[in-house]
Amino acid sequence: MTREEIFAQLYSSAEVYPPPLEHRSALLEVTVGCSYRKCRFCDFPRDGFRIFPLSEIARKIELLRLVIDGNPKLHLLGCNPFCLHYKQLHSILEMIRDRLPCVREVSMYARADDVLRKTDEELKELAQLGLFSLHIGLESGSNAVLELHNKGETAEDIEQALVALDRCGIHYHLTAIPGLGGSELSREHAVRTAALISRHTPLSVWCIGLKIWPNTPLDQMVQEGTFTPLSWEEILSEERQMIAQIKPRLPFLYVDSTVLGQYTIAAMLPDQQESMLNQIDLLLNP
Repeated sequence: MTREEIFAQLYSSAEVYPPPLEHRSALLEVTVGCSYRKCRFCDFPRDGFRIFPLSEIARKIELLRLVIDGNPKLHLLGCNPFCLHYKQLHSILEMIRDRLPCVREVSMYARADDVLRKTDEELKELAQLGLFSLHIGLESGSNAVLELHNKGETAEDIEQALVALDRCGIHYHLTAIPGLGGSELSREHAVRTAALISRHTPLSVWCIGLKIWPNTPLDQMVQEGTFTPLSWEEILSEERQMIAQIKPRLPFLYVDSTVLGQYTIAAMLPDQQESMLNQIDLLLNP
């Protein structure tokens, strides 16, 4: 069997979507879609949600053995595989440890409530089995923004989850969405998101400018006039306000791959914070 044939059996779609910072990680598909599927800004609900049986995951691990080439990092695919029950995750991590001994760090996407459904003892056990980091969809530090988009969890829930991960030795990356508050909540979104990030210790913060996906609840809100989207320039201005107010407890990588709809910016904060703000100013005032 060729490598191309192996990869064709590993993934249910020709396109997979790991976080940018996992571009060098090996990839193992364990779920498809999001278990929540109610955020108003998101188009994932149309994809459905599926959990692969353990027997299928075991088969894919055996295939991955043939092409992993000693890669020490493995990312579990799916919008939030950490929604799986502790026992399921325990079994998957045990299989990875036993059949892919080169893997030292396992990562995956998670919602805050996925974390909060697990005890400290369970989180610590998963960490011991190789769970290194979770990519948490923060989206916003503002409860008003989270409620507007039916996120299904509060800023306090997210902070409680991050504290639990700190306590149990699991690292985390945060994802935020500049523009998510629209013009109505733009300042609150920037200020409260910066404040939440400043209270915690992410390995990275990845930002994605808001896109209005057709036929989503947010698209309908725009058409009804209950949400006023920002232009790309206004989104970047809001993001600049947020970056300027972040006071990192520990250094972390900040990345936005959607600046003005065409650029990527990246910097280590706080060391390169001022330089990043200057670069943003040049983009806003060429």
